[in-house]
Amino acid sequence: MPKLKTKSVPTLEKYISLIEELRVSRNGPLWYRGCGKVSHKLKPSLYRHKESKTIEDFMRLEKLLLARFQQRSIPFHSRSLADSWEWLFFMQHYGVPTRLLDWSESPLMALFFAVTLARHSLGSRGRPVFSSDASIWFLDPEQWNKRAVDLKSFTGSVLTTDDPNAGAYKPIGDIKAMKPLPIAIYGAHNSQRIVAQRGVFVCFGKDTHPMEVMYEREDFPADCLMRLVIKKGRLPHMYEALKRHGLTDSVAFPDLDGLSREIKREYLFEV
Repeated sequence: MPKLKTKSVPTLEKYISLIEELRVSRNGPLWYRGCGKVSHKLKPSLYRHKESKTIEDFMRLEKLLLARFQQRSIPFHSRSLADSWEWLFFMQHYGVPTRLLDWSESPLMALFFAVTLARHSLGSRGRPVFSSDASIWFLDPEQWNKRAVDLKSFTGSVLTTDDPNAGAYKPIGDIKAMKPLPIAIYGAHNSQRIVAQRGVFVCFGKDTHPMEVMYEREDFPADCLMRLVIKKGRLPHMYEALKRHGLTDSVAFPDLDGLSREIKREYLFEV
């Protein structure tokens, strides 16, 4: 069984160099997920519910959340949503718990989230002081899907919602038909944020364990999942480097909320 590899980089330049090395060694895409806390598990928000324990519990909860969101969100969106997949991505966008885990096709966007989501306080001269290390996860979605789909006829690709291999994961689908392992999937770009953040997704199945546990337990291709740790002392330097290169809150969140966060950071307020 593969063991999870963990690396560390001290600067933005070293980070970009590592990304280039990884991309040269692979034929397909790489996805990235930034976490502000190194101990954060690769587990979707729905599966973090404190009272639900079994997959049956989670599916009942998903059905209730979807029905409630559909009932009450109608006045707040301007177009109809085609199917339950679109509703699921729409819910994810607004923070309703789902079986989806956000990833990005952009390594810089993942780094931005790792840095800005890390817990910190403002020290002297407004310089952030971080209390823990952050992490960035790397995923080879095609290699991951080769194992997750588990069909001899499947050569490996990122799935779309209309792919027959994704049908078993459809919201409010047949739980008996659902496969255990999560799949890498392209979602509907139904918001400016998803477009700006180059958003892609992993949709979980029956197995409620974190992805890193599944990776080491199942026979996944080696290094299709990896973790990069950024030490807390290097996070301020990473943030300043990203800002110099123009990656700020208003770029990641192209709306008034993003602009507000950016202005608060610029004038040394807590965000």
